[in-house]
Amino acid sequence: MVEAHLIELRERLSALEALAAVDQLILAGADLEPVVDALLEGMTSVMRCEQACIALPSSDVPGLWDLHLEVAGTARAVARRQAGADPGRPRLGPIPAALRKAGARVVQAWPVTLETRVVAIIGVGFRAAGTLDPTLGDTLDGFAQRLSLALARDEREERLYRQAHFDALTGLPNRLLFREHLAGELQRVRGGAPGGALLYLDLDDFKQVNDTLGHAAGDQLLTLAGQRLRGCVKERDTVARLGGDEFTVILRALPEPAAAQHIAERIVGTLAAPMWVGGEPRRAGVSIGIAVFPDDARDGDELVRMADAAMYRAKQQGRDRIAWHRPR
Repeated sequence: MVEAHLIELRERLSALEALAAVDQLILAGADLEPVVDALLEGMTSVMRCEQACIALPSSDVPGLWDLHLEVAGTARAVARRQAGADPGRPRLGPIPAALRKAGARVVQAWPVTLETRVVAIIGVGFRAAGTLDPTLGDTLDGFAQRLSLALARDEREERLYRQAHFDALTGLPNRLLFREHLAGELQRVRGGAPGGALLYLDLDDFKQVNDTLGHAAGDQLLTLAGQRLRGCVKERDTVARLGGDEFTVILRALPEPAAAQHIAERIVGTLAAPMWVGGEPRRAGVSIGIAVFPDDARDGDELVRMADAAMYRAKQQGRDRIAWHRPR
């Protein structure tokens, strides 16, 4: 009787120590990966299971789970599986099937919730068949709560990052993130990477849209213009909204500076196609100024000043114009 009580106390202490180790990582602001590793290690040691698994929604492909699986005696592995592998228990996703595939005969899985959403799933597997410990669910729930806290912190940090770095209307990088990208690109060029160009854009007659159709229509035009700009350049390039109707484009690794002219002309043509705004078709004229790096400048502020000045020269020449900092 006394010995059984001591064993139970030792097990509780072991569980508390494992959870405390995870708590320390969360409080220290550790990335999600070491938290997941600590959870898997704690689950296998505390629950004396042969398999432990954590399923996190894939950040790349909606509807898929990334499975972090630990099997006793083997290296930890990460696999991608489709959600809902067990139609009878959709909240447990692919966890039961993955654990059985790894050799488990008895499986216990637990959804990890944040508010009302299932944001992850954890589970353990045992090779020996038998009756599950009635306290197993409580122990597993303790690990699930820690994972929920870590995911909530990650979501909050991601939300704060997006609020600080992305334009709320268009979803494009804002002025702050544009500056960071430009500084990073100039640093790469100083290290020997190919040069590029900065395009400074201002929509023509945007005020007229606001005045005649209203600010909601103006917002719609800005959003559509941002989408079209994004489609005119490569994925490695940066399209940002600085505010109002001003946008910038950082073109990376151009084969020659003159290539920026072709991209600018493509932008003019793409924005000239009618957009359905405020219940009627409208086109967005654009004035574009171009400065190249490192030829024109190696400093970000100077480069922006040059491209901005070139844009104003383009606007003075009329609608849908392109001007260079240095005529080419």
